[in-house]
Amino acid sequence: MRTSHKFGLAASAVVLGLAGTLTTTASAQPQVAAAPSDCPKYYFCGYKQANFKVLAFKFKDCYLQEIPDGLNGGGSWYNNQSAGTKARMYDKNKRLIYTTPGAPSSDARADWRPVWYVDAC
Repeated sequence: MRTSHKFGLAASAVVLGLAGTLTTTASAQPQVAAAPSDCPKYYFCGYKQANFKVLAFKFKDCYLQEIPDGLNGGGSWYNNQSAGTKARMYDKNKRLIYTTPGAPSSDARADWRPVWYVDAC
């Protein structure tokens, strides 16, 4: 069980948005960078550092999974699942706090502090 998380006011605000990683084309379709080489197709991948550095986990199964210890601050994620699949992030009380946009999607500068669990689909 993760015991080193820090929770505060920021946890309720949840800053796991796309943080500018998406650009919009004339057709209003979001564009994301190509998947990192260590995030295979059909996986949701979490990284310890920004910009998809230091892979911490990769989930593909559809159930609530606890993320590894050590994700207590900034990092990143890449949703490389089937097109349109959304991952869901939960706090330590297993309350939904964020749903990603449909795959492919990513956040190069995510905040893992409020997140304890991920359901990849």
